[in-house]
Amino acid sequence: MSSQKADRAEIRFGSFPARSLWLLSLLTCLSFRFLTAAAAAELTADEVARRLENRLKSITTLRADFRQFYYSNSSPEPMTGQGQVFIRRPNRMRWEYSTPEKQIFLLKENNFWLYFPEDKQLIKNAAQSEVLESEVLGLLSGNFSLSERYRIEFNPFPSDRKNVYQLRLQPVEEGQFSYILLEIDRQTWLITKAVFFDPAGGKLEYHFSRMVTGRKIPDEIFDLRLPPDCEIIEAGAIK
Repeated sequence: MSSQKADRAEIRFGSFPARSLWLLSLLTCLSFRFLTAAAAAELTADEVARRLENRLKSITTLRADFRQFYYSNSSPEPMTGQGQVFIRRPNRMRWEYSTPEKQIFLLKENNFWLYFPEDKQLIKNAAQSEVLESEVLGLLSGNFSLSERYRIEFNPFPSDRKNVYQLRLQPVEEGQFSYILLEIDRQTWLITKAVFFDPAGGKLEYHFSRMVTGRKIPDEIFDLRLPPDCEIIEAGAIK
C-alpha cells in the first residue's frame, strides 16, 4: 500500500492500536452497563423496600415540591393541587398548598391541623385526612417497617421516569387503602411518586420533585401564626 493510501485508510478507520483502544473502551463501557443492569435486576422487591427504608431512616429532613391528583368515580376529571412539603423526622410534617387554594396541613407531635388562611379558619385533627397524611409521613420518612406493614412486590405502572423501581404495597391488615404503588429513584433512593387506592375505587397520587434532604428546617415551619379573629374548630382527637 502506498504511503498516500495508508494515510487515507488511517483517516477513515484509524490506526490499528487506536481502533483497538476504542473497541476496548466501548466493550468495557457496555460490560459495565450490562453488569450494573444485571445487579439491579437481581434485587428482589423486599430488598428494594429495605434499601428504601434504610435510606429514608438516614435522612433527618426532606423538602420537596409536590403535585397531587385525586380521581373519584363521581367525576371524569381529577381534583388537583400543588405546593411544597416539609418533613422533619420523626413526627413533623407540613404540606403547604399554593393551588387550587392556599391551605396548610400541619402534623406535629400527633396533632393534625388544617388551616385555610383566606377563610381564617383552623380545623384541629381533621378526621378525613389524618390517616392518609400519617401514612404519607411514614412512607416518606421511614418511620415504620415496610416489610412488617405490607406485602411487597414489583408492579410496573405508567411513568415519565426511566431509572426507577416500582413497587406495590399490599397492607397486611385491612385499613383505609386497598394498596399503594411507589416509584423509587434508583440513584437517590427517594420516592418520586406515591399512589393510594381506596376500596371505593378512588385514587390519590402524589408526584414529588426538587427533593432536598439533610438541610435544616427551622421550628417556625411547623408553627402556625393565626390571626386574632381566626375561627378554630375542634374536630376530635387522632386515633
